[in-house]
Amino acid sequence: MKLDPRRLLDLLAIARHGSFSGAAEAINVSQPGLSQSIAQLEHGLGGIRLLERDRRGARLNEFGKSLAVHATALESLLERAMEEIRLRSLGMDGLLSIGITPVTAVGLVPRALEVFLRASPNVQVSITEDIDDRILSMLRSRELDLIVSRLGISSDYPDIETEPLVFADWSLITRAQHPLASLSSISIKDLANAQWVVPAGGSAFRQHMESVFAMAGISWPQRAISTNSILAIKAIVMNTDCVTIMAPQLVEVECEVGRLCAIELSDLAPLRPVGLMWRANEELPPLAARFAQDVRGLAHEA
Repeated sequence: MKLDPRRLLDLLAIARHGSFSGAAEAINVSQPGLSQSIAQLEHGLGGIRLLERDRRGARLNEFGKSLAVHATALESLLERAMEEIRLRSLGMDGLLSIGITPVTAVGLVPRALEVFLRASPNVQVSITEDIDDRILSMLRSRELDLIVSRLGISSDYPDIETEPLVFADWSLITRAQHPLASLSSISIKDLANAQWVVPAGGSAFRQHMESVFAMAGISWPQRAISTNSILAIKAIVMNTDCVTIMAPQLVEVECEVGRLCAIELSDLAPLRPVGLMWRANEELPPLAARFAQDVRGLAHEA
């Protein structure tokens, strides 16, 4: 028996609202009708239970959680289809949805968009910048077509294809008046006692910085401010004697106006590439495929 997509969306509503009554009200169906829908869904799966019910409501078990991932992707796919039709009715060519991280936000992606939009001006572009785990989740749920990011330091996910393109270097970043700012290069080992600003967990940025410390043979700094905001990292470094590590491209403007200084690291760990990420075993949508080609072309020139 095939799964009825409507029943998957019913399951997703219960997951979000925590009860049959709340979900039934939200999607404007009767509670008995919703209960019957879930019963038929479970029957179609060979009698596997998807929910646990108690006095507090209903919650997904492990089977239900697994199915809810696909239900979320289905919901995103249907929403995307409606948006595509709306845009085409207005004379547009469609929607391109990209995920990025800070290192690609300042150079590669804007340049690729300039090339892409010159050839395809009637495209609506949506760009989401977030930490790696979140944009990967959005890619899986079909909210994004493609990610342009520094590739993660951990093993590749089996459901995600990656294509390395260029290497982005890293520098020590200080305020322009910092005692270290006059140096042309420095060793990480000489910074063991520095006050740091570091990226929060969950990103390739954080993972790579951890590998830099590990390969230098020094422990992760305890005297550190942690934040998931690149703007906050730069602002803190500008106004204190804290230091950080990031791609110098991210601070080009601040260095040009004399607010920050980028110092070469003499014992940097092997660089991680910047590249493309998309859902495995799927062809990219046509607009995303064209944008990916523009990114590849610029990376090749670089």
